[in-house]
Amino acid sequence: MLWMIAYDISDDRTRRRVERRLLDHGERVQWSVFECALDAPTLARLRADLADLIDPGRGSVRYYPVCHWCETRLDWIGQGRRPEDPDLWIV
Repeated sequence: MLWMIAYDISDDRTRRRVERRLLDHGERVQWSVFECALDAPTLARLRADLADLIDPGRGSVRYYPVCHWCETRLDWIGQGRRPEDPDLWIV
């Protein structure tokens, strides 16, 4: 499933760590917004990892599911492209 993950983190070191984790799982589409194709176990691990990194009093991470119907209707103005399917499918 496609997830849009956004963060607002004031601490530079923490922000870089969160960015690196998100780059391992998806594509940056805005400065603090990523689109990630994640299955349920991977999402759960990522959420746990990011929860360990941030101080909830000084930052936040939000997870927005993008349903298949919504994904086909994504639109934007300016730079960008439609999210691609993951490189690897396990059947």
